[in-house]
Amino acid sequence: SEIGLLNRINEHLFLSSGKMLRPLLSLLVSKACGASNPQISRVCAAASEMIHTATLLHDDVVDESMYRRGKMTVNALFSPGASLLMGDFWLARAIKLIVSHKCDYRIISLFSQTIEDLSEGEMLQMQRAEDCDTTFEDYREIIFRKTASLFIAAMCTVAVVEGVREFAYKLGLCFQMRDDILDYSSTVTDGKDVGSDLAERKITIPLLCAFENCPEREEEIRSLIREIDVTKGADQTRNTEIIKKVRQYVLDNHGVQSAKSRLNGYISESVDSLGILPDTPFRGYIASIAQILSM
Repeated sequence: SEIGLLNRINEHLFLSSGKMLRPLLSLLVSKACGASNPQISRVCAAASEMIHTATLLHDDVVDESMYRRGKMTVNALFSPGASLLMGDFWLARAIKLIVSHKCDYRIISLFSQTIEDLSEGEMLQMQRAEDCDTTFEDYREIIFRKTASLFIAAMCTVAVVEGVREFAYKLGLCFQMRDDILDYSSTVTDGKDVGSDLAERKITIPLLCAFENCPEREEEIRSLIREIDVTKGADQTRNTEIIKKVRQYVLDNHGVQSAKSRLNGYISESVDSLGILPDTPFRGYIASIAQILSM
């Protein structure tokens, strides 16, 4: 960009890039399917990571995050406005990349649908956090829109194979489910603060599994979660007490174990769906990425 501030922020972002899992999967699927246009495959891979980065820039403002991947966020280092505008800039560049390489309508449609899904997923999660009545169906819808939709775009733009869509969908669900399980069972080395989802009144899979295992206390626990004060500067003493009680309820009623069982089941199903692809090393690499998520 000709704008110096944009370039300074981009330098900061490039120093703290993530695993780049989505573009990796995109390129592997392209190889596994023998895609006829490697350049378009690279464009789709790059666009998927750019869109993902944009969502993180926006999320950091919504969550008031100060750190990501051990480094200060754009939100903290510059300003919330800068983080929002940089997210918009990365989204615009992703779309420009797709259009400038004359990607076909199907690719444009998939990515545009994903951007819509990402926004709606965040809004649905926000809505459910207000009333604390999230069900399993709500949860699946939220994590499909928030996470799985971009996995689908990353992989299905380079392959028109139904088995790939099923794999991408289930892998995306697994990716988010694993992160949500860590909120109840993580250690220091996992790099996730225990209870961070509950602090935002988010009801995720370990708690939903505990409700299923111990339904007689479900309304009591939901009422407790409604008492969590999410306003900025709120007294955290009561919040901490509630989170501790809810977490203990989940552990006592095997919510984490049940959630891990569901996660591993989805992983097995996702790997099975890859049987439609040719038996090549690339298919094996894709399957191994899914299997790494097991717990």
